[in-house]
Amino acid sequence: MKTASPVIALLLGVCLAALLAACGGDEGGAPAAGKIAFVSDRDGDAEIYVMNAHGSELTALTDNPAEDSSAASSPDGTRIAFVSDRDGNYEIYAMNADGSRLTRLTDNPANDLTPAWSPDGSRIAFNSIRDDNFDVYVMNADGSSLTRLTNNPGVEGAPAWSPDGTRIAFHSNRDGMLNWEIYLMNADGSNQTRLTDNPAIDGSPAWSP
Repeated sequence: MKTASPVIALLLGVCLAALLAACGGDEGGAPAAGKIAFVSDRDGDAEIYVMNAHGSELTALTDNPAEDSSAASSPDGTRIAFVSDRDGNYEIYAMNADGSRLTRLTDNPANDLTPAWSPDGSRIAFNSIRDDNFDVYVMNADGSSLTRLTNNPGVEGAPAWSPDGTRIAFHSNRDGMLNWEIYLMNADGSNQTRLTDNPAIDGSPAWSP
């Protein structure tokens, strides 16, 4: 398994690596209620797996010699976004909740990481180093209409949507290399506001329902 750069390793370590896959259905790869998606290297490299809430019926959804990680379930449970370096660098992909209909959503020589679905499932926020520093971006769920939301020389990532989809919380060290703080912005990138102010590390924001 390839080793990520220190900056990528830091972000992957601080950001959430996996989310619960929920909601039921019969078609389109929708999982039964209570399924949990997670990442494991039990077969020699990092892959995406799913299992029931009590640990039974474990199934590998990906099978690739590359590293697949950061699984994130869509709000309706039918799709899972994830990060993979199967094409030479870290990009964002999506697949049905049963592993079918795999689609590459980003295509850039830089690394794209930490996908996060909007509450209505129409958009995905993520962070990328495509413009020479880590910033937060958003795109439609099919990879179209990519927009840069932050533009700062600091490292910014771990985007987390508010329950109503109007705002995004994220962490950033824009105020000092070792000073990670929590920020908030509108979903279009406007009105960026610092929420925490402490010399310790504040990261990986998560909204209550």
